[in-house]
Formats: sequence, structure tokens, C-alpha cells
Amino acid sequence: MKAMHQIISVLISILLFIAPVFGKDFFQTVEPESVGLSSQRLKHIDRLMTNFVDEKKIGGSIVLIARKGKLAYFRVFGRADIDTPMQKNTIFRIASMTKPITCVAVMQLYEQGRILLSDPVAKYIPEFARPKVLMMLPEGAGPPYKLIPAKREITIRHLLTNTSGISYRFLATWLTDSRHKQLARFYEDAGIFDGVSEIEGTIGEMARKLGRLPLYDHPGEVFEYGLSTDVLGRVVEIVSGMTLDDYFHQYIFEPLKMNDTYFYLPEDKRSRLSALWITDWKGHLQKMTDDPKIDGTFVHSPSYPYKGPQTFYSGGAGLVSTAYDYFRFCQMLLNNGEFDGVRLLSPKTVELMTATNHINELEATFIHSKGWKFGLGFAIEMDRGQDVDSGSVGAYEWAGIYSTRFSIDPREEKITIMLTQTHPFNYHIDVWDRLTTLSSSAVIDSFAAKDIPNP
Repeated sequence: MKAMHQIISVLISILLFIAPVFGKDFFQTVEPESVGLSSQRLKHIDRLMTNFVDEKKIGGSIVLIARKGKLAYFRVFGRADIDTPMQKNTIFRIASMTKPITCVAVMQLYEQGRILLSDPVAKYIPEFARPKVLMMLPEGAGPPYKLIPAKREITIRHLLTNTSGISYRFLATWLTDSRHKQLARFYEDAGIFDGVSEIEGTIGEMARKLGRLPLYDHPGEVFEYGLSTDVLGRVVEIVSGMTLDDYFHQYIFEPLKMNDTYFYLPEDKRSRLSALWITDWKGHLQKMTDDPKIDGTFVHSPSYPYKGPQTFYSGGAGLVSTAYDYFRFCQMLLNNGEFDGVRLLSPKTVELMTATNHINELEATFIHSKGWKFGLGFAIEMDRGQDVDSGSVGAYEWAGIYSTRFSIDPREEKITIMLTQTHPFNYHIDVWDRLTTLSSSAVIDSFAAKDIPNP
């Protein structure tokens, strides 16, 4: 059976490769009007993305918009590499867009009764028992910090909602308060990385080290973006008895026919991986070389999907994928857990993940404004009257640090995906905010509008 899957994967890869060469659109799109989108309005996206490429703010990009289960807009812009045009089957480092996939794996095990959201993480990784919280002391008062017992144990739910108190090493570059800086020192001394570099060892080894380190804050009391999903990946391994790589392929990628999604690329697909570009957003664009990079406290390697030990499966940031593969994943969620006759989750579980605020009064403001809450793996728009708007109350989304992003709008049955490979991350926000505006304004049969009574 495994050999047959490999043969099918090779045949599909060949088709995806030859389609652009012969000028045929392997990825069939429909007339936008047939799914309630305006062709004329979608042309504004052509102008927007072409301008960003022409101004050398990004090297290239793919934008995919689907509605009612159909691809209505699927365009490529710019270059995948210095001498390589972007193709629809170009492969991208999706980084933190890995997180929703890991969360789906966790919820599959939850549906089987093998874990509970209330389970303490220490049940699976004993090093997380009796956590301590880092508290900074006033300067000149002696030691710079102290560790105090956490008020509660970390649970699976805390990991799914980024409220565990576990942080990221790179946040000390973005958030320069003394607590993030001190925590980054602990992470560096322990050899804790953010999941996008050529890391030796396994996620199990890192999770055990992470469990011995202090937390940024008490579990459940702060929305702190971090390595929580990497720990979840290790929980999947422990509960399933499989590597995260094997679990993903058997229970998510193969059922959804996500044939180009990997932790580490096969050699025959290496040529399809996009280059990674660094930009100053002022016209200076440069391709990154393969050697490891240290940007403040952020350590990463453009070569991580194809070089190095290739034993570290980062459930928080490790995958590469294509726009079409990720569309299939998103459509499964939009279909309440089912796609092409295969069910991965029940509708009630998808509702729990994507339509339920699990952080109460906290705000998911890491890359959003107020009005955004968090489900189990996704930021959810609860209030359109804020700075960041994905088009509908109930839309949910996430992003990756190399400027990849997606949004799912259940009310409008619409998916928007933008993939680039641009660093630093913060510059892409201007592109995304404009793109989601254009994606929303292309809807011409809005279900929301039908709810408005005629005067």
C-alpha cells in the first residue's frame, strides 16, 4: 500500500511539473461569477501584487481564493528564485502555518478519547510537572529575577490556545522587555530553537528541556505566542506511538491528497522550493544564502527543509507546502471536517476549534488588533470594528514567519491564501491587509447582505 502511495505521489508530481511547461492549467479554476465573485474586482489583486513585485518589496507570490469549494482565483507573481518564475506548484516554507495542522492531529486523538483538553501536559511529558514562572525584580535589588511556583499545571488546552506561558526565543527581538530577554537567555543556554533551522536531535529531546525551564507567566493568564505547538507535536508522537512526520502523512496528508507537504523535501522536489528573500521594503531585495542566520534572537536557516540532520519535526514551524495543498486542508475545515469523501474531524470538533473563543477576556493581539480571539489553533475575528478585518465575524486565520498567511471565512464560504518567502515578517502585513480587503470586496452575493431587510 505504501509503495502504491509513493507511485501515485510521483505521478502527481510529474503532472504538476509538466503542466506549467506546456502552458496548461492543471489547477482548474471556475469563472468567479459562478461562485459569487466579481472578475473585475479580482483584477485589483493583479495590480496590487504586481506592484509589490515591481517595487522589489517581494520576490514573488501566489494568491489563491476559493469560494463554495471551487478555485476562483489562482495567480502567480514574480520569481520563485533569481532565474525561476513563480509557478502554481512552487513549494514554500509555511513555518507557523504548520500549527493548525498539528492542532488537527491533536483533535483527532481527542475525538478518539485518547486525550482530554484538561489533561496536564506532565501526564505525557513529566518534565512539565510543577512549573515555575519567571518574575523580574527591580534593578539594584540583588538578583535580577526569581522563580515562583505556577498557580496551576499546563494543560493540553493551554498549549492549543497559546496560554501555556511557553514563549519563543525570537520574541526577545520583537518585545524588548526584560522578562522576554531573560527568558531568551534561558532558551539559548538550553539549546532551545524556534523550529526553522537545521536542528540536531528530536522534538522529544527539546520538549523535555523546555519542560524544565520557567514560564513567561502563569498558565491561562496571558496570550503568549510560543513553542506550545511544538510541545503538542511531541504529545501526538507519545499518544500515537508514531513520529509526527509519519502521523501527518498517514492521517492528514494522504487522506487529503496533500502530496507536496513535508517536513523535509524529497530530493526530486528540491528544485520547486522558493528562495527566501530579505527586504527593506524600500526597493532593496536580496536572496538569502543557505548559511544559518541570526537576526537578534531569531535563529533560522533558509536550507532547513533539505539540509541538516532532518530528525527534528517541529509541529509549530517545520512544514513546507504548496498553495493547492494548503487549500485542500482549509477546505476540509470549511467543510466541517470532510473533503472529497474523507472525514478527518467531526463538525462539532471543527466548531470547537474555529468558532469558539477559548481565551475569554484575553486578546489574540500577537499579529492582530483587539477584537480577535483564539480558538484551538486559530485566531478568530469577533469584531469587525477594529484595525485588522478579514471580512466577516467568525473568519479565522493564521500566518507563517516567512510571510505566508491564510484566512477561512465560513459565512461567505471563502478561503484566501497568500504565500511569499519574505523576511522580515512584519513587512508582509501591509500586503495582507490590502489583499483581504480586495478578497472581501470581490464578493457580490454576500450572505451577510441577504440578512439586511429591504427598506
